[in-house]
Amino acid sequence: MKRVKLTAILILVLAFAAAGLALAQDDNMVINSKALGQHTRPLVKFPHAKHSDKLADCTTCHHDFAPNGNRGSSEGQFCSDCHSAQPTAKNSVSLVMAFHKQCKECHRYAAGKGQPAGPVMCGDCHVIGAAAAPPDKK
Repeated sequence: MKRVKLTAILILVLAFAAAGLALAQDDNMVINSKALGQHTRPLVKFPHAKHSDKLADCTTCHHDFAPNGNRGSSEGQFCSDCHSAQPTAKNSVSLVMAFHKQCKECHRYAAGKGQPAGPVMCGDCHVIGAAAAPPDKK
């Protein structure tokens, strides 16, 4: 009986560990959305771990937007689930604008507070010679 309990506990521990690994984000990601088609600039290498270590709340970037503001998390979804390549009547913020607005506004805000801030110029994110990556599923 003791062996059965230990085996069951071991299986549960391994299952939870595997689930955690499956849900973990890569430390560095390449932003490459299929919804944008052929990119005209080099792809952006995004240091996800560096950002998530500094932000207290994932909804800073991953958001469900409502006319009255953020109302939860869209973590696990693609930006292209809500933002399309071109603005629409339903969502006036295009996918490219959503990326640029999210990153640049946050970097400018941090700089204005005297905190370490990321780049806001095109070539600082879209680095020539950056490795290509297959597009995201969406």
